[in-house]
Amino acid sequence: MRYRILVIENESSLSKELVSAFEEAGFSVVQVPDYPEALLRIEEFKPHIIVMEAAPPGRDGFEDCSKLRSTFRIPVVLLGEDSSDDTWERVMQADADLYQVKPFQHRPLVARVKAILRRYIVATLRRGNGSRLGTKLSAN
Repeated sequence: MRYRILVIENESSLSKELVSAFEEAGFSVVQVPDYPEALLRIEEFKPHIIVMEAAPPGRDGFEDCSKLRSTFRIPVVLLGEDSSDDTWERVMQADADLYQVKPFQHRPLVARVKAILRRYIVATLRRGNGSRLGTKLSAN
């Protein structure tokens, strides 16, 4: 299975590096520069996981993560530069699956993303209720 990953990153050089690393690992990758663009692409691309900036210009990435998690059945990885206790608390409140502090090496990040996807797929299969990774959550 070829996993689909949506990368939300406005920094051009990091974005290119992430796309390259995930494509080399066999992912199908779509990169967008910001959250509003991601919302336009998410229904069409149906990503299995999202990797996004925690502090994009003019937005609250933690809030965006929380909105994604409450709307879609998609794991989210946040990328950020702050490793303070306040940031870690916000990561947990946003329900992020991983917070990766910059700078970082790409291979370990790819390995962590693969591990997250394995856990989500196993959990989805165990639920056995027809819910699929990447689908929109029902209002029930």
